[in-house]
Amino acid sequence: MHDHHVSYNLALVLLSFGIATIASFTALDLAGRVRASTGVASHLWLAGGAFAMGTGIWAMHFVGMLAMEMAASVAYGLSLTLVSLIAAIATSAIALLIVQRGRLTLARLGGGALVMGGGVCLMHYVGMSAMHIEGRLRYEPALFALSVLIAVSASAAALWLVFRLNPTGARRSPLWQRLVAAVIMALGISGMHYTGMAAAVYPADAVLLDGGGVSVAQLAVSVALVSTCIMLAALMISLFDAHMTSRNAQLAASLLAANTELKQMIYRDALTQLPNRLLLEERLEEQLAGSATFALFFVDLDRFKQVNDTLGHHVGDQLIRQAADRLRAAVRESDTVARVGGDEFIVLLGESSGREEADMLARRLVSTLDKPFQIGSSVVKVSTSVGISLYPDDGLDRHALMIHADAAMYAAKRLGRNTYQFFELDMTSIEERRITLERRLRLALDSDTLDLAYQPKVEVESGRITGVEALLRWKDDELGIVEPSEIIPLAEDTGLILPLGEWVLRTACRYAQQWHEETGQALFISVNISAIQLNSRHFVETVIKVLEDTGLAPTCLELELTESALVLNPDIALEALNELRALGIAISIDDFGTGYSNLAQLRRFPIDRLKIDRAFMAHAVTDAQDAAIVKAVVALAQSLDLQVVAEGVENEQQLALISQLHSHEYQGYLFSEALSGEELKRFWAAHASRGQAVDPSDEGAMNSGD
Repeated sequence: MHDHHVSYNLALVLLSFGIATIASFTALDLAGRVRASTGVASHLWLAGGAFAMGTGIWAMHFVGMLAMEMAASVAYGLSLTLVSLIAAIATSAIALLIVQRGRLTLARLGGGALVMGGGVCLMHYVGMSAMHIEGRLRYEPALFALSVLIAVSASAAALWLVFRLNPTGARRSPLWQRLVAAVIMALGISGMHYTGMAAAVYPADAVLLDGGGVSVAQLAVSVALVSTCIMLAALMISLFDAHMTSRNAQLAASLLAANTELKQMIYRDALTQLPNRLLLEERLEEQLAGSATFALFFVDLDRFKQVNDTLGHHVGDQLIRQAADRLRAAVRESDTVARVGGDEFIVLLGESSGREEADMLARRLVSTLDKPFQIGSSVVKVSTSVGISLYPDDGLDRHALMIHADAAMYAAKRLGRNTYQFFELDMTSIEERRITLERRLRLALDSDTLDLAYQPKVEVESGRITGVEALLRWKDDELGIVEPSEIIPLAEDTGLILPLGEWVLRTACRYAQQWHEETGQALFISVNISAIQLNSRHFVETVIKVLEDTGLAPTCLELELTESALVLNPDIALEALNELRALGIAISIDDFGTGYSNLAQLRRFPIDRLKIDRAFMAHAVTDAQDAAIVKAVVALAQSLDLQVVAEGVENEQQLALISQLHSHEYQGYLFSEALSGEELKRFWAAHASRGQAVDPSDEGAMNSGD
């Protein structure tokens, strides 16, 4: 027996290392696919990955054996060659199965390394046995043991790297990390292979047989083509799948973001980002599912429409945002603040909250919204009306609780606003009437079924009629007679005050012009204007257009305003009144003494008359305090060179008082109640027959404010 000289072809050694590197890179990539996949796809990746990975490792093994240069050519047995290939594929399948699920514990790492290392050794040494050689190969024990140790260690390193670079399969590690890991794994595989080759001891008289086996050239071509194609195909498929997975992940992330945004749009108010009605109702249903008591608040900003009409919607939007911030700050984290309308909010108090907690919160809400709002250069002052319903006392479902809180809120408005009310049973009928009133009022405006009455104004000294005040009257077929005290607040709350006010102004001016055309006498007519009208950006334009359309001279028109109309937005009011006064329209302050005016403020405005409120006149002759107020108002007007009109004069004693105080005009039942248009003509004619009618040429009587 003799030794066979063994050397290695450096090019083939490098080639085998390259194949090992590609195989390792493919293995790492496929392991990520296996961990990222589920269901049938996971099983397919496991089978395909095991085949590609096993083929790569097997190819490296046999290219490494081809790198061995011996004195004679070597052939290999086909059956054992196939067995070694199967061993490589089986080992790869075990490796991928280990990384498919769960975490890499120390026990899994050790057991997996032993199984994989044993599989690699089985592939290698079965492949060595496939060599056609006479005699039996032996192996040096130390090098054999070292090769097994390298195989187990390389397997442990491979498993650790797979888990380290693919922690969840949800993301891919950077390319450079996978390349470095592939080189490390290739070094381990190559080290095991060449250590195993070095451990082989050939018989001294061994004869290398060359019959019936696969030639070196055939094996080289087969291994190179098959393994390269398989690994590249597997790698390309894996990369394509990873690309598609990444793209799908991006699409999924975009879809999730879109769903989140859509949910935000569905459940959140765009202006304030507060929960909207839909989200509120869901949370309300959740609380109703429990048994604990809680409270529901309906919060409405008073006269918010005036802010929009006078300062613009951009200021109104800022006001809503600031109000929402204050409401959020006033409640607990467990409470819900939702915006359910233009200026309407609902506060849902958390569970186990009773009447006492609701009362405390209501006070806090009214107080926090009563403070002025700084919006840009404007200081905006609004108040709030709050209605409260309690569960289960005021309702057992969300509809009842919301309806009853709404009814209580309108009850708070009727009490003067800037307050709160708990729901009471009689509020439901009141709210139902309010809804009916709004519906019928809209219909009356559309069908022109409203009416005006005219109450004469009389000069105190001469008893002559100096003009009339136009007063709204409404007799509805369904509701009967509806008083102005009920109509005007409803119109202001529902946004009908502008069309209603324009109708009153146009109807009164048309009547006065028809009077002039029929009688040849000018009729000085007064029309009441609400604060919302005065602060509307187009109010002056509306007045001018009405005068142009009806043909009435501006000097025949007087506009009566309340003090509250002046203090709402003084600068806007001053600008509008100056424009109107420049046209020749007279301006008077109605119900003086019941509002918030002061002397300094009155001096700013182009006012012609003050009208003493009927509430003071009613007891002026019997109550010293009311008498003192009347005297003070008259004295104030005289100091400002303003005329005084006393309202509600119903007896001679009252007339004697205002005559003694040198008031200019009065109106009231003592002289005449408010009359329809036709009744006024007959009354005027009767009065004229007694020689007390107004002289049409007397401009002082017709417009003494000029």
